[in-house]
Amino acid sequence: MDGTILLVDNDPYQNNAIRCEFSWREYSVLTATSFGEARAMLKKSDPDIILMEAVLPDGDGFDFYKEIRGRTSASIVFLTAKSDDTDMIKGLKLGADEYIKKPFDKEVMAARVDAVMRWRKKLGSRIHSAYEPTGSG
Repeated sequence: MDGTILLVDNDPYQNNAIRCEFSWREYSVLTATSFGEARAMLKKSDPDIILMEAVLPDGDGFDFYKEIRGRTSASIVFLTAKSDDTDMIKGLKLGADEYIKKPFDKEVMAARVDAVMRWRKKLGSRIHSAYEPTGSG
């Protein structure tokens, strides 16, 4: 499968493992270790999927989601240690395309990301109209 993923997580070991997994699956993978770094990358690139932690030292992923949702047509997948069902519900109600709890099986994670990518490819040019800015959620 091809496409570009922006991975946002401050764990360098996990970033490397996930980057390798998706590179092997023929994705281009960009990595950011903070929301600030991710903001800068989004100014320069237009990833298909943003795969991100919900809690980083420089902010809350749910707030970051609200900040970027109207500015990017990237599908957003939370890959997070916030594993409480109420957090999952919050993320999905905001409009996240998928919510994967840590710890996770890498094959399950990859299959879910592949499913999101297949959905994006089916939508094609209509993907931009599928995303609107979110409310306060």
